Amino acid sequence: MTERQTAHAATIGTPDARSASGASVRGPASKESAIATIHGYLTELRAIRPTVSLSAARSAKGARTLRDILQAANAVFVRDGHAGLSLRKVADETGVAVGNISYYFPSKRALLEAMLKEALADYVEAHLEQFEADRDSPLDILLNVVVFYVSNGRQSHRLFYQIWGYAGSDEKALELIRELYRPIGRFIYLLVRAANPSLDDRRARQVVLQIFSLEEGLKLFMGMGPEGDTALATAEEDIRELTKRIVLGA
Repeated sequence: MTERQTAHAATIGTPDARSASGASVRGPASKESAIATIHGYLTELRAIRPTVSLSAARSAKGARTLRDILQAANAVFVRDGHAGLSLRKVADETGVAVGNISYYFPSKRALLEAMLKEALADYVEAHLEQFEADRDSPLDILLNVVVFYVSNGRQSHRLFYQIWGYAGSDEKALELIRELYRPIGRFIYLLVRAANPSLDDRRARQVVLQIFSLEEGLKLFMGMGPEGDTALATAEEDIRELTKRIVLGA
């Protein structure tokens, strides 16, 4: 592996995957313990989302303002991209003074970082809801997750266009996006190891990279394809079948 490939692989999983608190979260053998470990990992991630961590010491009104600012920043980012995002535009979108935005986020980059963390934290919430309702095998949970990613991409592909555009803007942006994807990558890594315990760490990381490449690619093409594109009509079924084959080695 080249140095760049190694850095990219670290984005989606590590030989000793870590929880949000730094504890080891290697996938255990039994289904029950695997699910419990992954659920615990997601619960830790929920606690560090900006609207949770940054609201802890604020009043109820301050917490609402913070949420409104992040929602407005998301809307501007999706519409205008990172280059078009400004504190002034977010203030106009929110209906508050620019100085109020600056009180919560002293710079555009700080606002961007919090907004992107909040956007990807929505996926953590969706995963937790699925775990709490889903009692299937780790493989079925994994397949349901990747189907959710693609299905969600039918509405959210513009967000991911802008995220990848931002990642290409400079090295700091690239590192931020890498850090944002890493926890979700570890989540998929744990599911892959639980779904097929025969995979060693190296192969499991390859599988995670292949899964991410497929689902991210599908999300991007959903925004490019013409209305009613028959190739994209079966994207959910396709990602489910492809993921199953990759994980099981078929």
